Amino acid sequence: MTKKKNKFFTFCCSLIPGAGEMYLGFLKQGISIMSLFVLLFAMGNILFPAITVFCAVIWFYSFFHTHNLNSLPDDEFYAIRDDYIIHLHQLAAIRYTLLVPYRKATAIVLILFGVSIIWKNVYRFFVHIAVDVLNLSRNFLEIFSWFSRLLPQTVAAFLIILMGIYLIRNKKKELDQ
Repeated sequence: MTKKKNKFFTFCCSLIPGAGEMYLGFLKQGISIMSLFVLLFAMGNILFPAITVFCAVIWFYSFFHTHNLNSLPDDEFYAIRDDYIIHLHQLAAIRYTLLVPYRKATAIVLILFGVSIIWKNVYRFFVHIAVDVLNLSRNFLEIFSWFSRLLPQTVAAFLIILMGIYLIRNKKKELDQ
């Protein structure tokens, strides 16, 4: 059985995603949140830095979830069951809710994600060759550098806008029905 804890130590532990839940005795929830945070942070640093924005979302969720748990009345607090945030059978269900009906959109997003990673690596190689071998002018390299940095971000922003428009249209269709 979990017990409510000291508010100061709860605050200190809530500053680390998942640690506050673990301090309150919800180990499965804490491990889930901490693992998700570390996984997104590592993926962002290795593959695609824009993913690290979602680390802030997980941090805020963990922080406020910890304080919400600690501020619950005793009967509600003791009634909460410790469980993992994401289960393996839920991950398998993503296939049917996301991949099957939106196969084409998911494929396009994955392809653009891969192209973005390749572009980043090819850009570094091209700049190295352009400076050392081809002796291109600095102005050309600055323009190319600016373009190559902004192209993946622009494509990602464009896709986010299109997804937002798609979601708004579907919501309007639901409301009309």
